Amino acid sequence: MRVNQLSTPVEYELKEYHSDVIPFYRNCVNFMVLFFPLLSFLLVPAVQGTTVTTVIAALLFGVLVAFPAGNNKAMYIRDTTIFFMIFMSFSIISQFLNLIYDLKLSDELVLVNRGSFLQYFFRPSHITQSLYIIISFIIFLFVKYYADRSVVKYIYWALRLLCFYAIYEFVYFKITGGPGDFMTNRKFGDRDASLFQTTSAAGIRLMRMKGYTGEPSMFAFTILPFWALTYGLKRRFDNILLLVCLILTFSTTAYFSIILFNVAWFIYKKRYRQIFYVLLGALIILAVMQLDAFRDTFNSIYNSVFDSKISGDSVSSRDRGGNITTHFEYWMGLGWLHQLFGIGFGYVRSTDFLTTILVNNGLVGFIVFSCFVGKHFFVKIPDKDLAFCYAAGLAILYFIMLATVPEFAYPSLWIYLGVVYVFNKQLPSIEEK
Repeated sequence: MRVNQLSTPVEYELKEYHSDVIPFYRNCVNFMVLFFPLLSFLLVPAVQGTTVTTVIAALLFGVLVAFPAGNNKAMYIRDTTIFFMIFMSFSIISQFLNLIYDLKLSDELVLVNRGSFLQYFFRPSHITQSLYIIISFIIFLFVKYYADRSVVKYIYWALRLLCFYAIYEFVYFKITGGPGDFMTNRKFGDRDASLFQTTSAAGIRLMRMKGYTGEPSMFAFTILPFWALTYGLKRRFDNILLLVCLILTFSTTAYFSIILFNVAWFIYKKRYRQIFYVLLGALIILAVMQLDAFRDTFNSIYNSVFDSKISGDSVSSRDRGGNITTHFEYWMGLGWLHQLFGIGFGYVRSTDFLTTILVNNGLVGFIVFSCFVGKHFFVKIPDKDLAFCYAAGLAILYFIMLATVPEFAYPSLWIYLGVVYVFNKQLPSIEEK
């Protein structure tokens, strides 16, 4: 016979305490994501990686380990343990291979730390870059296990603040002709973490938007997936704001992503009439471009944004193409075990993530990472429109990362991966605007 047992006062107080800590973690996660785009500002300028978001995540992780954190704590610790086991396995295997095969580094590689060129066993960058990926995974798990739908509001307020700051820089440059960045205190060697870039359109110098993410490509990488989500979340103001700022990055990657997403969205919604209007608009633009009054203007815009990038004439295109070739050839020249497991996480940083991870973690590392990202395509989201937008945004994020942005530790990536579990929880709707 089953006997129901009454909770003792101590057990009751413990359960009540456990339920009370959940709002604390939820509020901390909301506060943490409010600063996720702020990457060129460090709380401790002498220590790389001490952004507001990473410091909050590290402190919160310490609190979680030391004190009760609700029922999700066990799953959080489980996932963290699995991650450490996989990561340490790659580290041990790669360093063991470096020893037995006497690894030789090419001077053409883009090494994270060139100061210790001859060192191939547990290079300093292997340790420092490992800390970045660990804190990134910690951020991901906090969003996965402790965020609710209220986090969406904070994510988009973070992006609004980023865009407002980028607009301020844009206007400041138009008025003064110089950079107006006052947030950046982060440096990579002797170079500021914030890259000031301009472009020319019809003889008018315009600043490429970057905000405090560091550079236009990082700005686009941060915003694009969340811009795609605005369609499913029906956030019209954020949709327009993010789109305008993406256009003002003058980023080829951003433009192609915007076009591809809109075509996919129209097809998904069966809005074939809109596709016709888009094509008609494109034809009208092409016709206007042939008029003498507008030809020079459109030619200058096309050349600065598309032609030089596609043809490979721009400096960034030449550098990216050369680095991809260099790192891929180096990987192909390694022994088959090194090809499988790499030479060590954080050793090289090419201008693309594909050859970066192939050299650092090998083919197995690339497959493991791709499977980890890919499984988020299959997390069920009840709202079909939101599910489509999330999947499209994730595809954009993954392919941009592989081709042009090797930033594995950007909080935007890990927050985006984690937020799908928030949509999966089917929590009651709340005001998100």
